[in-house]
Amino acid sequence: MDKIVGHWVERSKYDLDTAKVMLDTGRYLYVAYMCQQTIEKMLKAIIAHQGKENFPIHNLNRLAEIASISNELTSEQFNFLAELTPYHIEARYGDYKESLSEIINDKEAEQIYRKTKGIYKWLYQKMK
Repeated sequence: MDKIVGHWVERSKYDLDTAKVMLDTGRYLYVAYMCQQTIEKMLKAIIAHQGKENFPIHNLNRLAEIASISNELTSEQFNFLAELTPYHIEARYGDYKESLSEIINDKEAEQIYRKTKGIYKWLYQKMK
């Protein structure tokens, strides 16, 4: 595996593992953030694997387009990526008026983690 691709894959796996730790410790907003990061980095691994240039963008659906896999996404996956994308910003700059529990709860965090894990595995297979 190319060094740059390996870097993205390694960081993606680290973020997925971190999401699980955040889920287990009740840090639900950071589950969503780390899941967003997991998918973003895996998409960037695919882009690098294809020899394309990576740009500093965080929109997961746009990254799927650049990776030339958006047409392979199911509607559920496409919608999930759209839902996950804002957590890149929300986790870092959430509205100070909202409590963390209003942004995401335990059930939502569990569902996000589960879906992310599935898409992570699917994306990883794309590079084989």
